[in-house]
Amino acid sequence: MSDDLQAKELAKRLGIKKGCSLAIMNPPYGLVKVLETIRENLRSMQTEIKMNESNDLDVVVYFSRGRRGLEEAFPRLKGQLAPGGVLWIGWRKPQKTLKTDLDAGGVREIAAMHGMSGKDELDVDSEWQMMKLAAGGEHS
Repeated sequence: MSDDLQAKELAKRLGIKKGCSLAIMNPPYGLVKVLETIRENLRSMQTEIKMNESNDLDVVVYFSRGRRGLEEAFPRLKGQLAPGGVLWIGWRKPQKTLKTDLDAGGVREIAAMHGMSGKDELDVDSEWQMMKLAAGGEHS
Protein backbone atom coordinates (compact mmCIF):
# COMPACT_ATOMS: atom_id res chain seq x y z
CA MET A 1 0.00 0.00 0.00
CA SER A 2 1.39 3.45 -0.89
CA ASP A 3 2.17 5.96 1.88
CA ASP A 4 -0.62 8.20 0.55
CA LEU A 5 -3.26 5.46 0.75
CA GLN A 6 -1.93 4.26 4.10
CA ALA A 7 -2.08 7.82 5.49
CA LYS A 8 -5.63 8.40 4.25
CA GLU A 9 -6.80 5.11 5.76
CA LEU A 10 -5.08 5.80 9.09
CA ALA A 11 -6.39 9.39 9.16
CA LYS A 12 -9.92 8.11 8.58
CA ARG A 13 -9.61 5.52 11.36
CA LEU A 14 -8.22 8.12 13.80
CA GLY A 15 -10.84 10.75 12.95
CA ILE A 16 -8.31 13.14 11.43
CA LYS A 17 -10.27 15.42 9.12
CA LYS A 18 -9.37 18.23 6.75
CA GLY A 19 -8.57 21.39 8.67
CA CYS A 20 -7.98 19.72 12.02
CA SER A 21 -4.99 20.17 14.32
CA LEU A 22 -2.97 17.08 15.20
CA ALA A 23 -0.20 16.24 17.65
CA ILE A 24 1.52 12.87 17.42
CA MET A 25 4.11 11.99 20.05
CA ASN A 26 6.57 9.12 20.39
CA PRO A 27 5.37 7.53 17.13
CA PRO A 28 6.70 4.20 15.89
CA TYR A 29 9.26 4.36 13.13
CA GLY A 30 7.79 5.52 9.85
CA LEU A 31 4.40 6.70 11.10
CA VAL A 32 5.12 10.44 10.89
CA LYS A 33 6.52 9.93 7.38
CA VAL A 34 3.27 8.24 6.38
CA LEU A 35 1.14 11.01 7.90
CA GLU A 36 3.26 13.73 6.25
CA THR A 37 1.39 12.93 3.03
CA ILE A 38 -1.82 14.42 4.51
CA ARG A 39 -0.13 17.38 6.26
CA GLU A 40 -1.35 19.91 3.67
CA ASN A 41 -4.95 19.08 4.65
CA LEU A 42 -4.31 19.84 8.33
CA ARG A 43 -4.45 23.17 10.15
CA SER A 44 -1.38 22.04 12.10
CA MET A 45 0.68 18.93 12.81
CA GLN A 46 3.07 18.73 15.76
CA THR A 47 5.37 16.01 17.00
CA GLU A 48 5.74 17.46 20.49
CA ILE A 49 3.82 19.70 22.85
CA LYS A 50 5.32 22.01 25.43
CA MET A 51 4.48 21.49 29.10
CA ASN A 52 2.89 24.89 29.80
CA GLU A 53 1.19 25.58 26.49
CA SER A 54 -2.45 25.06 25.67
CA ASN A 55 -2.95 24.09 22.05
CA ASP A 56 -6.65 23.23 21.72
CA LEU A 57 -5.80 20.27 19.51
CA ASP A 58 -8.49 18.29 17.69
CA VAL A 59 -6.57 15.00 17.77
CA VAL A 60 -3.73 13.99 20.10
CA VAL A 61 -1.98 10.66 19.46
CA TYR A 62 0.47 9.46 22.10
CA PHE A 63 2.49 6.25 21.89
CA SER A 64 3.58 5.07 25.34
CA ARG A 65 6.46 2.71 25.96
CA GLY A 66 5.18 1.92 29.47
CA ARG A 67 2.64 2.60 32.19
CA ARG A 68 4.71 5.10 34.18
CA GLY A 69 5.31 7.29 31.15
CA LEU A 70 1.60 7.37 30.36
CA GLU A 71 0.69 8.15 33.97
CA GLU A 72 3.09 11.10 33.94
CA ALA A 73 2.06 12.42 30.52
CA PHE A 74 -1.71 11.94 30.76
CA PRO A 75 -2.68 15.23 32.45
CA ARG A 76 -0.62 17.20 29.90
CA LEU A 77 -2.10 15.24 26.98
CA LYS A 78 -5.67 15.74 28.16
CA GLY A 79 -4.99 19.43 28.76
CA GLN A 80 -4.00 19.92 25.11
CA LEU A 81 -7.40 18.83 23.75
CA ALA A 82 -9.89 21.27 22.28
CA PRO A 83 -13.49 20.82 23.42
CA GLY A 84 -14.66 17.68 21.65
CA GLY A 85 -11.06 16.71 20.85
CA VAL A 86 -9.96 13.09 20.58
CA LEU A 87 -7.14 11.44 22.51
CA TRP A 88 -5.62 8.21 21.17
CA ILE A 89 -3.19 6.24 23.32
CA GLY A 90 -0.93 3.66 21.71
CA TRP A 91 1.00 0.88 23.43
CA ARG A 92 3.22 -1.97 22.35
CA LYS A 93 1.63 -5.36 22.00
CA PRO A 94 3.33 -7.96 24.20
CA GLN A 95 5.83 -10.09 22.34
CA LYS A 96 8.12 -12.93 23.33
CA THR A 97 11.21 -10.73 23.05
CA LEU A 98 9.63 -7.53 24.43
CA LYS A 99 7.72 -7.34 27.67
CA THR A 100 5.42 -4.41 28.41
CA ASP A 101 3.64 -3.25 31.55
CA LEU A 102 0.87 -1.46 29.65
CA ASP A 103 -2.19 -2.96 28.01
CA ALA A 104 -5.79 -1.97 27.23
CA GLY A 105 -6.83 -2.44 30.85
CA GLY A 106 -4.03 -0.18 32.06
CA VAL A 107 -4.93 2.51 29.52
CA ARG A 108 -8.58 2.39 30.65
CA GLU A 109 -7.56 2.57 34.30
CA ILE A 110 -5.29 5.60 33.79
CA ALA A 111 -7.92 7.31 31.62
CA ALA A 112 -10.60 6.76 34.28
CA MET A 113 -8.38 8.46 36.88
CA HIS A 114 -8.52 11.55 34.65
CA GLY A 115 -12.23 11.48 33.84
CA MET A 116 -11.96 9.77 30.46
CA SER A 117 -13.11 6.39 29.17
CA GLY A 118 -12.02 4.06 26.39
CA LYS A 119 -14.09 3.58 23.28
CA ASP A 120 -12.50 2.07 20.18
CA GLU A 121 -9.34 0.03 19.81
CA LEU A 122 -7.38 -0.47 16.62
CA ASP A 123 -4.26 -2.24 15.50
CA VAL A 124 -1.72 0.16 14.03
CA ASP A 125 0.58 -2.64 12.89
CA SER A 126 2.00 -5.91 14.20
CA GLU A 127 3.68 -4.13 17.14
CA TRP A 128 1.29 -1.37 18.21
CA GLN A 129 -2.31 -1.10 19.35
CA MET A 130 -4.31 2.06 20.14
CA MET A 131 -7.37 3.14 22.09
CA LYS A 132 -9.62 6.14 21.49
CA LEU A 133 -10.54 8.00 24.67
CA ALA A 134 -13.53 10.25 25.33
CA ALA A 135 -14.27 12.66 28.17
CA GLY A 136 -16.39 11.30 31.01
CA GLY A 137 -18.60 8.38 30.24
CA GLU A 138 -19.16 9.56 26.67
CA HIS A 139 -18.36 7.21 23.84
CA SER A 140 -18.56 9.52 20.85
